[in-house]
Amino acid sequence: MQPKDFYLVAYNGFCCAGWAAVKFFAVQTLIKCLSEGKGPFEATALVYGNDDVSFWLTVSQSAALLEILHSAAKLVRSPVMVTAMQVMSRIVALVAITYSPAAQTQWGAGLMISSWAAVEVPRYAFYVAALITGDATKKTPFPLFWLRYSLFAVLYPTGIVGEMTVFLAAAKDPEFVEKFTPAAAVFYGTILPIVYFFGSPFMIANMAGNRKSAFKKRFAKPPPPPRGLVWPVDEKGQRSSTKVNQAVVAAAVGACN
Repeated sequence: MQPKDFYLVAYNGFCCAGWAAVKFFAVQTLIKCLSEGKGPFEATALVYGNDDVSFWLTVSQSAALLEILHSAAKLVRSPVMVTAMQVMSRIVALVAITYSPAAQTQWGAGLMISSWAAVEVPRYAFYVAALITGDATKKTPFPLFWLRYSLFAVLYPTGIVGEMTVFLAAAKDPEFVEKFTPAAAVFYGTILPIVYFFGSPFMIANMAGNRKSAFKKRFAKPPPPPRGLVWPVDEKGQRSSTKVNQAVVAAAVGACN
């Protein structure tokens, strides 16, 4: 492992632990509320009210801003613009739920938080395993691999529904609008819902494509062993005629000289 890999293992491990804390305290809150006779919607609306949930949610999601820097610095292969869009879509939701009392206390907030945490814990754990094993496709534990590429089918739609309720609640919250000017109501109440309506299907379809590609690579049959006369293996582990051709040309030139 290179020095950057040790840093990325530490970063992803921290994020995994942070989101695990969010999930733990969210589930703890739900169980407590349900045991007290509250309904599921009422219980879900009280998730953000747990100080441990709100603290670790802010820390864990804010830490994701570093992923934009990781991409820009080429520490990871993710495109900068795609990473920035994904991270900032979460940040605008975090701003809404942090500063809007109305958004905090409706059932969609708990749905959003629970969905985020449930998808992020295995995602960051998968990244840690991929860095340690050196192969994200074939060497990561299969249960982790399956969760990484399958949970989105349920948790992306539930997360999007939760985010939409947070946006709309914040847009109608006088305290939130007063803090961020009336433009915030337009941004959260009109622009973001339109963007989500048209963009969400593409995001889910893209993840479905990634899943198909990842499973295809994981279970791909190994290539057949070479037969007959073959070119030697180069430093990249590929068979190439380049070095042989270079040696032939060098020998021919040397003979002329």
